[in-house]
Amino acid sequence: MTTDILIKIAPLIGGAVLLVICLIGILRSPAVPNVYAGLLAFGALLFVIPTLSNFNFTGLGIQFQGATTDQVTQQAASINARLEDIKLALADLGKRVAPAAAPAPAPSAEFGTNRSQTVIVVYSAAQKTLAKQLENDLLRKGYQATSVYSDYSELADAKKGPPGSVRFLYSDATKSVAESVKQLLKADTGSLALLPDDVRPQMSADTQVLLF
Repeated sequence: MTTDILIKIAPLIGGAVLLVICLIGILRSPAVPNVYAGLLAFGALLFVIPTLSNFNFTGLGIQFQGATTDQVTQQAASINARLEDIKLALADLGKRVAPAAAPAPAPSAEFGTNRSQTVIVVYSAAQKTLAKQLENDLLRKGYQATSVYSDYSELADAKKGPPGSVRFLYSDATKSVAESVKQLLKADTGSLALLPDDVRPQMSADTQVLLF
């Protein structure tokens, strides 16, 4: 086994051991609902997927090719949305068992519509806190959302915005999604300079929010 492969699988092995220990502790404790075990497993996937995306192995007649960056980001957004569903279910369960608590309202039609739409928030190092806030806002509205860091080295200089600016990317087919996202995030991005939209022929996500 080469050093490169060992470095890549070490986090998986360590994470698996930690996950097993936590799962045993949850399942053996009567005071902790077993649903937290599922929540822990989903959380573990968020850390496993990036490692697998960079792991390529060929040998012993086996070839493993990691997923592309776009695939990993899409999967992360989907997992985040499912985690948000679990959080809502747990909150609803807590309200139901609380004495004289009113039942939680059912998800709105808008929430169901947004569930099929993917939004990716890309942020520079200085915008990490804001990016996580936007991600949470989107998840609460039902979007499949995630935030990823970028140094924007892949962008041409003409496409890079100055620090403290934001740009929305979308395709012609997803313009309506982008407009809804703009309105939702308007309050949180109001202090940023709004750059002209970047409309692409096609995109992997419905909308991207670039925070410079």
